[in-house]
Amino acid sequence: MKKTLFAALLPASALFFGCGNNNAPETAIDTLATAEESQTEEGATESQYIETQFYSNSMKQNRTIAVYLPANYNKSKTYPVIYGEDGLVIQSGRYKELLDSLIGSGEIEPVVVAVSYENKNPIPGFRMAYRNAEYVEAIASGDPQLTQIYNDHLNYFVQEFIPYIESNYSVADTREGRIYYGTSNSADFGLTLSFRMPNLFGEYWCFSPVYSQLWDYKPLAVPTKYYIDRGSKEEEGDMMIYFANLIDFLRRSGGDVTEWTFNGGHDRAKWREDFIKMLVTRFGVEK
Repeated sequence: MKKTLFAALLPASALFFGCGNNNAPETAIDTLATAEESQTEEGATESQYIETQFYSNSMKQNRTIAVYLPANYNKSKTYPVIYGEDGLVIQSGRYKELLDSLIGSGEIEPVVVAVSYENKNPIPGFRMAYRNAEYVEAIASGDPQLTQIYNDHLNYFVQEFIPYIESNYSVADTREGRIYYGTSNSADFGLTLSFRMPNLFGEYWCFSPVYSQLWDYKPLAVPTKYYIDRGSKEEEGDMMIYFANLIDFLRRSGGDVTEWTFNGGHDRAKWREDFIKMLVTRFGVEK
């Protein structure tokens, strides 16, 4: 499937502002906790959502990240960790509240969630936002400047962001203890990451991935689990062919794929519902 096909599937505005319907405002947070301040919250009876900025040497800029710590977070324990991109979606989608509810009611085990915030600013000279070139290899591969942006962001995510979380918080540092979560463009980033860095994550929750062009990658070196959803309204015409080809490729490459279709379109509210579904499936507590 050619890149020109995918470019025609989304309106130009989506290239700047991201994908998915969302009624919640995405407002910037003025006050950010520092890494040092975040370390004073061990044992807090309430959960925490800590936003931090740190300088990325790979990208030569400050990046904003956020970490969700469950109530009674204890450094003597090692928590499973979910990593994700599009952190502003996590913030505006009130993911903290849903995690609080599921953990507080005893439905799931305590878990840490670490996210990197997207860069929604337009790239000078291109009709797209930085997040598109940072997340989607198929988009970035057509231009050396965009390719550099993609590779710099990949290095930031793998060599700086994840090590930062593992150095500052008591989270799993093994492939089996890490999960990747992404939606739309950031779902594509996860799928590509699974082939480029097969030893990083053992499990990927990738909802409504778009643009993925993985066909030239060799089969997976290690067993990898994928959980992939998409909306019934997305499964039309060329997108139906795209999803079928993507699932088939992942399975032929050695991936253990669980996939399903929800009733809807490219919708953040539906992805949030399926995130809850995956939390209960993966970390549910037997009663």
